[in-house]
Amino acid sequence: MKNKVVTEPKRYSIDEVFNLIGEDILMEDHVDRRRGERLEVDGFSVRRMSLRYMTFYQKGTKCVTCGKEGTHFLLRGDKGSKVRHFELYADDGTLMTKDHIIPKSKGGMDNVSNLQTMCEPCNIAKRDKMPEDM
Repeated sequence: MKNKVVTEPKRYSIDEVFNLIGEDILMEDHVDRRRGERLEVDGFSVRRMSLRYMTFYQKGTKCVTCGKEGTHFLLRGDKGSKVRHFELYADDGTLMTKDHIIPKSKGGMDNVSNLQTMCEPCNIAKRDKMPEDM
């Protein structure tokens, strides 16, 4: 049975997380899986390379559809695990996500150049639509 996902209560500012990750990683266009660098954050192991972090840094933390703004990060992970990842949230608790502009199901790549910031409700509504279908 899969462990329950837990969210750590401490809020991390956007600048704090971006400073921890480092501009050398945040300015990349894709994730290099060979670079398995991790950070120690409050007793948890956090991977540095993430398309989400790169997208939020390069494209901003505001939903391209509705304008909702991500304001802080929380650490999330499986209960009992020392591994966590940063998730971006708006003040009202809405999860901010990365969205493929050209969906992967239609040939879109896993590169920041093909990603944009969306809140979870807008991303769910978009589904796998192409930009011209929006």
